Amino acid sequence: MKRLPKLMFALGAVALAVTACSPATGSGDQAGGAASGGLREVNIGAVPVVDVAALYVGEKQGYFEEEGLKLNIEFGQGSAAMIPSLLNGQFDMLYGGSVNMVQAAGQGLPIQAVAVGGRSTGVEGEDHGGVLVLPESGIENAAGLEGKKVAVNALRGLHEVSLWASIRKAGGDPKKVTFLEMPLADMGAALESGRIDAASTSEPFLGVIEGDGAKNIASLYVDAAPNFVGATYFTSTKMTETDPEFVQAFVRALEKSFAYADANPEAVRAELGNFTKIDPALIDSMTLTSFKWGLTTEDIRVIADLAAAAESLENPDEATEAVTAFLNKQ
Repeated sequence: MKRLPKLMFALGAVALAVTACSPATGSGDQAGGAASGGLREVNIGAVPVVDVAALYVGEKQGYFEEEGLKLNIEFGQGSAAMIPSLLNGQFDMLYGGSVNMVQAAGQGLPIQAVAVGGRSTGVEGEDHGGVLVLPESGIENAAGLEGKKVAVNALRGLHEVSLWASIRKAGGDPKKVTFLEMPLADMGAALESGRIDAASTSEPFLGVIEGDGAKNIASLYVDAAPNFVGATYFTSTKMTETDPEFVQAFVRALEKSFAYADANPEAVRAELGNFTKIDPALIDSMTLTSFKWGLTTEDIRVIADLAAAAESLENPDEATEAVTAFLNKQ
């Protein structure tokens, strides 16, 4: 595998640059504060992956302004760590892993899904999530991860739960894998140095690491389920109950954003360069998420069942019912 100094710089730049490049220039101390021009500021916590470009596309097209909204996006390592900030009012919305969402609901936290965040393409080897190893590792598929150290951005989160499905599909035992929590931006260097044997990651990090010579051995989202919903937008139950008009306005603008992103992939790629610092040549080759609109109770049930199968959720039925309350009223 080629050496990774360029990779380390690129991923470090992603981690450092994303927060400063949010569409909204201001940030209030309280969620839902007033923004310039009479627009309502929407504070969104997110993970810096390719799906989030739909927000930037939608704001550029004026869809959120049409609904009286202005976006302020702040990035973190994982959605589980940002849920407390959602519940205390720092954020109005979170974009994050669907697994973290159902787990939180399963623990009794008052959160509800409002919209899809991103889906698998459904195509093996051509998805926006993957598991990367060094070509000389001898690991050929997910079953080969037994006895190995695999980096995920959140323990028991989206990547680990999905990877349990991949490992089992390949005939392996996920209980024999050691999962290590690590920021997405650090995985390339850790893989190169030998601190980990595999990195479970998503675009834009997937394309960067793979472009420097790593080998993709599993499309974990494809293995999880057809049309797998890997990410969602969700908010607090308090928000859906006290201000449903705001939630509906956000969802309307987001739906238009997804439709435009789906029809104009070049617009999505153009926005990636505005909130990450990555070589444009790599952006052109990245696999985009599926921007197919819609989120159903069945989508959530699939996620909850996968989490339960990975021993990361005790009662998938209760979690599904809790997190779909807003969806079922629409």
